[in-house]
Amino acid sequence: MRNQILKAAAEEMMTRGVKFTMSNLASRLSISKTSLYEHFASKNELIYHVLAIAIADIKSQDEEIYANPSLTLTGKIHALLKVAPKSFGPISNRHIYDDLCHYYPEEFKLVQEFRGQQIDRLSELIARGIELRVIRPVNIKVLRQIVRSATQELFSYSFLSENNMTFPDALAAMSDILVLGLKNSHEKEQGHV
Repeated sequence: MRNQILKAAAEEMMTRGVKFTMSNLASRLSISKTSLYEHFASKNELIYHVLAIAIADIKSQDEEIYANPSLTLTGKIHALLKVAPKSFGPISNRHIYDDLCHYYPEEFKLVQEFRGQQIDRLSELIARGIELRVIRPVNIKVLRQIVRSATQELFSYSFLSENNMTFPDALAAMSDILVLGLKNSHEKEQGHV
């Protein structure tokens, strides 16, 4: 039952963000609120566990990429930038990050700490690529901020909806731009624009 509650809570978060009520969740599951509280002491605890599952899912995907011997260094960077949670499907409520920050700061801290660890590890991989001269020298601090800001902005429901994209689609496009750049490697640059 606990897993069913977590899955239903994730579905509520996908549609209503974190503003869903325990009554909404109980109705979705056709159970009483008392039954919910037998498994989770509070809505905060429930949200924490949903986020923890999504983070564990992303960590697992990241580890597979880091450990994959068939991927080149740039291939790993490209793949890491595209990782999105698969466990519950994409959460498409545009206010979820803001709502987590304002109403669930402890749970939001879990997400922020994980994103920081993820970006730290990615930065180390990029620095290694620069040392090996596989990647041209770039300002890693600026790149870190670009990745952090871009992933948060790409999560915007309105952006995704207006452009008929999913969050994974947007991450893939961002990854292509960051890893492959803007210059067409097949064309010779001619003249000024």
